[in-house]
Amino acid sequence: MNYAETHSGVLPGLADFSKAVDGSQSFRDPDWIIPIGLDAGLSENESLKVIVGFEETFIIEYQQLLSDGKYLYIKYEYNDKKLSQSVEISDSKWSVAYALASYNILHKDGGKLDLGAYKELSRQSKTGDSIPNFYLTSSNEVLEYLKPHGIDEVWIKEKSHFMLYDVVLERWFKNGSQRYSVDNLGDVEIVPLSFSE
Repeated sequence: MNYAETHSGVLPGLADFSKAVDGSQSFRDPDWIIPIGLDAGLSENESLKVIVGFEETFIIEYQQLLSDGKYLYIKYEYNDKKLSQSVEISDSKWSVAYALASYNILHKDGGKLDLGAYKELSRQSKTGDSIPNFYLTSSNEVLEYLKPHGIDEVWIKEKSHFMLYDVVLERWFKNGSQRYSVDNLGDVEIVPLSFSE
């Protein structure tokens, strides 16, 4: 899917990813990373986007502005044939995953920047609202934080299924790739979020 967008028009018959999923914009030169907004019938305080870019960047990201001004992110990030799910609470309108991907593309470090290094960069940066002052990335901490907002594990699982299967994959397999399907993802493994007791 990333290749279909970042190398648009290279392979005859391969649809542009952004067109296949009814995205709001397309990845074009001189872009190096871009969030493609998707119309998914969400409320005013929610958004769904697919972030594509160089260095095989592919992130499906749901964002909700919570009543306390923080953001909830539910994400699926592609790496090494795995689409791994995670959650995050942040005070930034850009997720940690987006910021890390941007940094890794810019510096071509092959994804070697980790959360610890990101924290150090955050302290040194003066770029404004892209660097969070507050964030949680542990699924259990996020779940605990969301309790007063009426969001629980079941809600996260339902929203996750909707964003991945009902919006992104359904549109891609209907309008983009007929080689695979929701039931046959080839060698890609979906790694769901784990909440430990």
